[in-house]
Amino acid sequence: MEKQIENEPYYHGLLPREDMKAMLKNNGDFLLRMSEPHAKGERAIILSMMVREEKQEAGMKHYVIRQTNGKVSIERFAFSNIPEMINFHLTKNEPISEKDPETAIKNPVGRQHWELLHEDIESTKKLGEGAYGEVHAGKLRLKSGTKVNVAIKMAKMESLTKEQIKEVMREARLMRGFDHPNIVKFYGVAAGTEPLMVLMELVDCGALDSYISKNPNLPPTKRMEMCCQAAWGIEYLHHKVVIHCDIAARNCLYGDGKVKISDFGLTREGETYKMDPH
Repeated sequence: MEKQIENEPYYHGLLPREDMKAMLKNNGDFLLRMSEPHAKGERAIILSMMVREEKQEAGMKHYVIRQTNGKVSIERFAFSNIPEMINFHLTKNEPISEKDPETAIKNPVGRQHWELLHEDIESTKKLGEGAYGEVHAGKLRLKSGTKVNVAIKMAKMESLTKEQIKEVMREARLMRGFDHPNIVKFYGVAAGTEPLMVLMELVDCGALDSYISKNPNLPPTKRMEMCCQAAWGIEYLHHKVVIHCDIAARNCLYGDGKVKISDFGLTREGETYKMDPH
């Protein structure tokens, strides 16, 4: 069913519920998304909508779109494809559920600036392996038409557990709020189809620890400059009330004369974070 809707602006792919809170605000707002995997690894297409805006997240409804005998449906009506179903409910003002007359969809919510399309991404070279899959160098075509060099973390969604997907998307959600020369720039996530991709700026010299190992004769002034740049990045994160929790040269990148903090997998929001000593 994904092929029917992957180019529809209201389809958001693997969108966590945590991100929907900022998108579905008014009654009738709706979007389509891919569910996280169940125990059997199966996924479904979900229609999520705001029904009672005064209740905020509790006012959302989520409906599984089913496919039977070549037809798609939610409750009452069957259609040849999902766009046909959406168009019917939009134009006829027909509620999604006959049990709840408030479930009429009105406003399709389009993709956010950080939701990228696979067709705008070109992988050019494999750089290595990451925690959840491969890391590639590539290019991203921006909305302006300009192409920028990017690092692409990619993974087959079928190989990720529900918890791993949540962790990847949580890290991406954190990075969306960062904008600093000493923090690696985040471009977005491509989650509409396989593979899941997270895109960041490509920093040409790679990991800071590797750069230092390959350049053992760096003068003390350059090393001090690197320390100051990392400190500026840390200060910015603390200003954003975020604790990195894993600051090390291996988790920093270096390029164009700048240290850039990266790898936010262990990062936590808040002024303090207590770790279990055991």
